[in-house]
Amino acid sequence: MPKSLDKVKVNVKERIDDETCDLSLSELTEVPVREIVSFKRVCILDLSSNRLVTLGRNFTTLTRLIKLDLSKNQIRALPDDFGQLEQLRHLDLYNNCLEHVPLSFGRLRRLRYLDLKGNPLTPAWVKVVGSCSTLKDCQQAAKNTVSVCVNYKNEVQAAQERQMAPPAVGDADGSSSSNNSTKANNNKQSKKTKPNNKLKAKKSGAAAENELTIKPVNTNTKPNNQKHNSKKKSANGKWFKFLSGVAFSSLLTFMLLFIVNDC
Repeated sequence: MPKSLDKVKVNVKERIDDETCDLSLSELTEVPVREIVSFKRVCILDLSSNRLVTLGRNFTTLTRLIKLDLSKNQIRALPDDFGQLEQLRHLDLYNNCLEHVPLSFGRLRRLRYLDLKGNPLTPAWVKVVGSCSTLKDCQQAAKNTVSVCVNYKNEVQAAQERQMAPPAVGDADGSSSSNNSTKANNNKQSKKTKPNNKLKAKKSGAAAENELTIKPVNTNTKPNNQKHNSKKKSANGKWFKFLSGVAFSSLLTFMLLFIVNDC
């Protein structure tokens, strides 16, 4: 069986210089959180080049940290509440065993530098973080990581709220009843429309019959009127001929009388 890692004890006080606590190259397997917290001036912590696998449960009580160097360890995962270090501006995680970062990174609004180079990140996180090969890349990695964590956390919370919210009244039973009611209404409407169709058919049939009876009457009136007019014309012509003959005979008699009187 592999040998367990021996706990290394260090004198933290000897490693403190003003605001900086340098515990690098100390073969540490556990972070002496209690000792570090006792020095309230410490805001820069260097834990690089140790044998750390985890940071421990109480690590996030170091809320005064501004700069943290955890490079060249074997850290496999960061605490879920790592975002409690809200004052953090510089974070170096170079050459560890991280595949992703916790969503609590969204709380690190002051973070300006993040180096995740040399970690077996998932492809999705590689796209977010980038190469981290230059200072500008590390600055962009900090910005992108915080932004992605904020957005994703909001989406997760919204999804959880939708799942926990009680169903609206009538959503489950009402939907089925509404479907049944709509079907019933459709059936009623279909039943109502059938008699209407029959009435329409009857009306159309009656209209057709009326049209059939009216058309012969309209067509027969024209010849009758023409015959009547022709009769009137023939009678008027006879009267005209008669009158013209009477007038002509009277004119002749008048002329004869006029001639006889002159003689």
